[in-house]
Amino acid sequence: KVNKELIRQQQLLIQSEKLASLGKLSAGVAHELNSPLTGILSFAHFIKDASKENPQVQNDIAVVIHETERCKKIIKGLLDFARQSQPEKKKEDLLAVLNRTLSLIENHKDFKNIKIIRDFSESLPLIMFDRDQIQQVFMNLLVNSQEAMPEGGSIYISAKPSPDGNYIQIQFTDTGSGISEEHLNKIFDPFFTTKEKGTGLGLSIVLGIIENHGGKLEVKSRIGEGSTFIVRLPINHSEK
Repeated sequence: KVNKELIRQQQLLIQSEKLASLGKLSAGVAHELNSPLTGILSFAHFIKDASKENPQVQNDIAVVIHETERCKKIIKGLLDFARQSQPEKKKEDLLAVLNRTLSLIENHKDFKNIKIIRDFSESLPLIMFDRDQIQQVFMNLLVNSQEAMPEGGSIYISAKPSPDGNYIQIQFTDTGSGISEEHLNKIFDPFFTTKEKGTGLGLSIVLGIIENHGGKLEVKSRIGEGSTFIVRLPINHSEK
């Protein structure tokens, strides 16, 4: 058991170093690509407007526009990934941010067949965190759960102090398809994805944000049994 925990900690350290290096590289690459892609998209729309009498050109240029927009989405993911290293922390109410995030998704069409089960402690201390970044963490984890349940299901969300009293612990447990043991060790790797339209950056960004807040992220999952993501954010976090 001790050896397994040591190996897990070593893997997390290696992962953190990889994320830091890739973050710097991603920022430069994203900025270099964003400008020409914007130009391509602008001219593609111009060609589309100028060729309304030619169905073949319309169809071809629609493909160009679609693929260019997909590239821009990946670029946005890269920029989000690169920017995660500078949280602007203030003393905030974590439950307020969690409830605000839930209010944004509960009426969305993709969540209409998803039951949200809340289990929140009545009183949690204010802690230091970046509101926008932590909302992004919650949103990414909720969307991740929803995408694992295309036919519907439930997401159990709890928020309470950790057993040792050092963290606020937020747990997301879904009834989705689960993650194979083979993929479980790769899901935080940048660009790793099993989704047809995924960029593979969502969980990498989540991990980076949580680590930059001095927190921890744990995942438990089995195929056919759903997944549990546990976010731990420190209660007594002091600014350096």
